[in-house]
Amino acid sequence: MTIAGWVFFGVLASTVISGALWIWQDVDTTSGKVLTGLIAALLIFGMLAGFRLYFKNSASGQRALKTQESNFGGGLNRVVEVYSYDGDLIKSWSGEFDVTENDQETFFDIDGRRVIIQGGIIINEEVKE
Repeated sequence: MTIAGWVFFGVLASTVISGALWIWQDVDTTSGKVLTGLIAALLIFGMLAGFRLYFKNSASGQRALKTQESNFGGGLNRVVEVYSYDGDLIKSWSGEFDVTENDQETFFDIDGRRVIIQGGIIINEEVKE
């Protein structure tokens, strides 16, 4: 799970625990108190299972994990190639770095230098280790 996912889970779990404690105070029987705790535990376990399912099995969850890995790890191992509009390779870079893009340009930092690409056809591919 991502850090934001853990924070959101923590807020939801704290809310469930607070609600369970509030209900638990008003319940007079031991079986009612046990049932309140059991329901709260099942809710928290279900939320954790749902979060893990989302981050492991959905495309957007996997992208979030990959983005966090890239942000905290100094980038991903990748190859960036720039081709002319005729299909000729102009330049290629490889290494571990992050790539940022907007409507006008693509840029990244590699070996302490900023590379800014404007125009051309850019292929940005992650290299599996």
